[in-house]
Amino acid sequence: MAITPPSFQKDAIPTPQGWRHPKTGELLVARKISIEDIDDYNNPQSMTELIDQPSDDVIYEEDEDWDSDDVDWEEDDELEDLDLDSMTKAELIETAEDWEIEIDPKSSKAKIKEILENELYDDELIEDDAF
Repeated sequence: MAITPPSFQKDAIPTPQGWRHPKTGELLVARKISIEDIDDYNNPQSMTELIDQPSDDVIYEEDEDWDSDDVDWEEDDELEDLDLDSMTKAELIETAEDWEIEIDPKSSKAKIKEILENELYDDELIEDDAF
């Protein structure tokens, strides 16, 4: 059974409890949706077929002169621009979604901020120590 989002919120996210708002997590339409239907919705078969087929156009080469200084580290710049202290709870939730960090939207603003700090900045320190 193919599922479709509600007409008033085309970017709604399917969950086992129903359709949720993509930014706030608010339950928009309460209805049971099976995990299989959610998987089918998130991973259409046509995309799976494209991914599974090898491409003859791709050429893999090893770059011996690779230098980490040549890499554009935009992600680091984005982290520096984040001011979690001045964000509202909704902005913190949206930031977590942008960085694909799972949080409970029902958590307090302080708890969400703490999770973001741990996920975004502690990982950064670990990666820096690796060089």
